[in-house]
Amino acid sequence: MTAHSATPRSRFERFRDLHKGFFVIPTVWDTLSAIASEDAGFEAIATSSAALGYANGILSSERIPFETVVEKLGEIVKAVHIPVSIDMEDGYPEVTGDIGDSIRRIIDVGVIAANIEDSPARHDVPLVSAEDHARAIARAREAADKTGKGFFINARTDVFLLDERLPYSRSAEEAIRRANLYIEAGADGIYVTGNNLRDDDVASLVKGIRAPLTLLAPSVGVPFRHWRDIGVARVSLGTLVIRNAFAAIQTQLAELRDRNVVSAFPPVDIDAVLRHASSHPVAAE
Repeated sequence: MTAHSATPRSRFERFRDLHKGFFVIPTVWDTLSAIASEDAGFEAIATSSAALGYANGILSSERIPFETVVEKLGEIVKAVHIPVSIDMEDGYPEVTGDIGDSIRRIIDVGVIAANIEDSPARHDVPLVSAEDHARAIARAREAADKTGKGFFINARTDVFLLDERLPYSRSAEEAIRRANLYIEAGADGIYVTGNNLRDDDVASLVKGIRAPLTLLAPSVGVPFRHWRDIGVARVSLGTLVIRNAFAAIQTQLAELRDRNVVSAFPPVDIDAVLRHASSHPVAAE
């Protein structure tokens, strides 16, 4: 009898299955941060629109050009073996003509998942209509399915980031209502953004939302391991990694300028990490 090895799972399949448990997903902005995340043992990575912008000198309140996003994503996907997701904001319909066109573009470069948000990029104005966003999710789902490739849509709602003077601000009920509309439209998971959510809100979201839930990691020093037991599937690091990286650069440069001393950082051989990454070519899928 001839032994046959199991067919390797695609990046999409590996990413989808991660949501059956609990995982943390770091946000990256270039090939080096992506390779560092894989080298650290993470099983998936995501881009952050703000982090990609920062790395290219663009404010978080500004829009990074979609062509730049696609170019950087292609470079990142080619540099690592793990699944790559994208923070797609609202899908860039003003650039590509429709969210479906944007989805096809990122699938073409190897991305297997996207966050698509219902925020108009400001939190002092109401969110996009839940029904309108559900229709956008449905168009994204249709476009992804037509490619014949697996694609994980994580619909994002920013209810917990709304200015407190606006209707539904910090309303778990509204977040759940929106989430389930997006799931009915074709979303595979839901991302509820919010700073330092209370455990009772987290429990309500897990109970009420009929798909894997992603949350934003809380402030530095606030533990979130217990979210696993509550039922959260994924925790995003937002802009934490790039902000900490920038702070480390500033700190060391300030000490070099003022004290003429090199700060003690753990030694790292970047060449060795890159050689290891390049010695295991990324197979096309």
